[in-house]
Amino acid sequence: MRNKQLLIILFFSILLLGILVYVNYFDRQIYFKNFKSYDKVEIFSDYKEDNKVIACYGNNLNCSRIKYKIQGRVNTKKLGVYTLTYSAKKNKKIARIKKKVEVVDTTSPELNISGTFDNVCPNGKTNGVTYESIDNYDGDITSNIKYKIKNNKIIYKVTDSSGNSTKKEFDVIIKDEEKPTLILNEESTLYISEGSNYNEPGYVAIDNCDGNITEQVIVTGKVDTSKKGTYELTYSVKDSLGNETVVKRIVKVFPKNNYKPGIISEKTIYLTFDDGPGAHTARLLDILKKYDAKATFFVTGYNDKYNELLTREDNEGHTVGLHSYTHNYANIYSSIDAYMEDLLKIQSKVRQYTKKDSWIIRFPGGSSNTVSRKYRMGIMGELTQKVEEIGFRYFDWTIASGDAGSTKDSNKIIENVTAGIKENEVNVVLMHDIKSYTVDAVEKIIEFGLANGYTFAPITMDSPIVHQRVNN
Repeated sequence: MRNKQLLIILFFSILLLGILVYVNYFDRQIYFKNFKSYDKVEIFSDYKEDNKVIACYGNNLNCSRIKYKIQGRVNTKKLGVYTLTYSAKKNKKIARIKKKVEVVDTTSPELNISGTFDNVCPNGKTNGVTYESIDNYDGDITSNIKYKIKNNKIIYKVTDSSGNSTKKEFDVIIKDEEKPTLILNEESTLYISEGSNYNEPGYVAIDNCDGNITEQVIVTGKVDTSKKGTYELTYSVKDSLGNETVVKRIVKVFPKNNYKPGIISEKTIYLTFDDGPGAHTARLLDILKKYDAKATFFVTGYNDKYNELLTREDNEGHTVGLHSYTHNYANIYSSIDAYMEDLLKIQSKVRQYTKKDSWIIRFPGGSSNTVSRKYRMGIMGELTQKVEEIGFRYFDWTIASGDAGSTKDSNKIIENVTAGIKENEVNVVLMHDIKSYTVDAVEKIIEFGLANGYTFAPITMDSPIVHQRVNN
């Protein structure tokens, strides 16, 4: 039994040996010599095929060199792993073998920093220091720059997408003596009507080191809208090193307009509007109604589109005065008769829509205008006398808003009017309700006046006369 087993082992040993001898010395195959299955190449460099690779056909005793082909492509402009296939063919035998080629980036990015580090915030933020980073593959990676403060040094580091990094460090002086910037939304002085709600307009706080610190603003003070008065709110904010900024807002709570027909207050403002009604008159009336403020409208008659506003002006307690039907200087100032014809025509139209006769007028350009000289020298002197003889009263103004040509800025109009208002004087304001920027300014003017104790009244036949010097 044992001898039989030995014979079997001997048989298979001889068979294996025969196969090995056949394969190595008699069987012909295709071989690749000097072949590496993995290679690495730097990004943007030239990739060259390995010229040491040899393909041959034969066996261990005799192997003849043959040609081979390479399939695949290595894109050295893009990071990644690429596969190349080497193949050779001989006597119907084909051999293939694969190589992995990895395109890599081992170059650290550039890190350029310029400026001085004599005033660095505790959090590392600097003033006057600029930096940028350019990578050979990623391009501009300035946004990747990180910094930190350690042991009186600021350390900058940037890393590209392949993990290559560059680091630079500088000695610094940690200091922050700059106060935060605290800006109030809207004006620092606000006007609100008695009985209304006070809504905080808000604020913004920005610190040179800490950035936006609006949430850290502390507001102290109180506004009692149920009681007329002047109230003060204090806004304060500190940065991380204790630098503090404090600003104040004044809130003036005013009562509604206290105009009573037949009573002339010592502190009165007469708002007058020429040339309407027009596209912005309805909005103006809404504003006046909100504050129960009364005004005077010196109207024209050439635009029938807004006739119904004449009725509304009268119904809401305003004075509808007469300006001109045509507002055509060349016509109305050509003669006394031409002016009177125009005046009576606009009086008739006002009567039609208000059911009242209006005897309050304003000359186009005012009684002091000099334009009328072009059409008839001395006519203004004659007209001012003529209208008063008939029973009309003409009114000029003491305060020019500037909206007749010098400005289109509502803030400038507000400034012109509020600066011109004088206590214990007759304050007649010239404005034009056909101009949008003028209507934009009216609410602030009313708030200013009410907060300072003025009454807004319409001009009546009993109002103080305001005449300018006739210039002809």
